Amino acid sequence: MDSRVTTGRIPSRCLDWLASSRLEFLLNVLRDGKMSFFSAHLPVMATWPDVRKTGPAGLTVNLTIKGIGLLPVPELLADYTDIFESTLAEARTCPWKESLANRVEASARLYSDVGHFDPTALGGLEIFEGKAAGNMRDNPRASLLYSGMKSGPAGMEYISFQVNGTIEILEKENPYYRFLLASRKLFEFEKFHIFQTDYPFGYMVRVDEVLDKSPFPRQR
Repeated sequence: MDSRVTTGRIPSRCLDWLASSRLEFLLNVLRDGKMSFFSAHLPVMATWPDVRKTGPAGLTVNLTIKGIGLLPVPELLADYTDIFESTLAEARTCPWKESLANRVEASARLYSDVGHFDPTALGGLEIFEGKAAGNMRDNPRASLLYSGMKSGPAGMEYISFQVNGTIEILEKENPYYRFLLASRKLFEFEKFHIFQTDYPFGYMVRVDEVLDKSPFPRQR
């Protein structure tokens, strides 16, 4: 078996990067307000239409950038949804900027322990209902390409991996949609977000396989 292919789950190296990058990003915003491109949350997503509607000649890939991140393990989903919602409700009783420390702290409680996350699934919210949204409903398959850098023993290391998965649409009454919405709204007015009035649905990416595409020294 190819050692660079993992079936049914996100390998620990990739999971660690997704969690630690989110935590580092939020702590940097709290510390000095500096922001950088958040590659660990913004993969390239590939979707395809249903071939029965387009025919083989019309089957074309759609590529887009989507905000897709980690989901808590099922036993923590309701707890952190409640934490985020209560933190958000409290934040709305005072000036928004004054609540930043509390909002970051609530999110950091989740992201400080990689064991809080389900390695078999990722999730995101739909905003624009464009081509990708139509494809996901017609053909529940998608590929995500993450790429970035992480600190390692030898300094900065490149990390890149492709997640191939099956899409599950999350309607607004779904508990995972509620979590994703609360997580987004905690920081919806920060500079790194474009404010949106609605999120018509969410989606879960059930992980089928992960391909490690990180560059490495070629041995002759």
